[in-house]
Amino acid sequence: MTTIAQMDLLITSLQSIRGTLAQDGNSVDAGEFGLLFDDALTDALATSSSMASVSEAETAEDTSTQSFDDFMAVNLLGTNLDTSRTARPNMREFMDATGASSQDASELLYGVIGSNGDYRDWGAIMTSDNPIDAARAATGQLYNSSLTYELVNDASYGTATFADELAAKSLTAEATLSKQGNFAIHAAEDTSSLMAVSSSGLLLRGAGSSQEQIERTAWLFGFSTEGLGALASTAETTALKDALEGFA
Repeated sequence: MTTIAQMDLLITSLQSIRGTLAQDGNSVDAGEFGLLFDDALTDALATSSSMASVSEAETAEDTSTQSFDDFMAVNLLGTNLDTSRTARPNMREFMDATGASSQDASELLYGVIGSNGDYRDWGAIMTSDNPIDAARAATGQLYNSSLTYELVNDASYGTATFADELAAKSLTAEATLSKQGNFAIHAAEDTSSLMAVSSSGLLLRGAGSSQEQIERTAWLFGFSTEGLGALASTAETTALKDALEGFA
């Protein structure tokens, strides 16, 4: 309620007091008038506070919160690395804006990117109503896009050895035991592990060997775990097989 509206309400209350005084003649003394005035003022302020509370509640209800799927349906990628890098907040700024822990902030800002190019549209992410989910969705979009992000910040980028470095950090048919979405069971020497991978086949990181670790990796990268149970038959350790069987 505005100050003018409060004054109008108080005037209305005082007019009511005036009517009471007119009816009672001079029987209302100064002390009683003071009490009546105090009551009118209290009522005006209480009504103002009540209306303000209702207004705040309505505002809160009107503020729509987008779901993760909503963010995935909107393009959250840019086309210029310098623009994205300039707009990206530092850890403190991200934590203050979102309430994220230092671990989550570090992972969402830097960990999921590593030596790759960060094309995420941080302007759109930070002005959304949920920057954490927006950042996750943008990461998922990045690693399923046709943008050239692969190892562009690696020391070998632009050198004669880059092709070999990229090949060494990418899936090959011979080393891929099975793949589902952005996850693959990758064989290396005498062992195999579940890896988070991009649509281009870039090996992003080990996804873990427990259901909790796999879910954490999927959450950070904005990847779906749907259908991961199909990989269980190619898991070479009991722990990973049990973990994968926990997914549909």
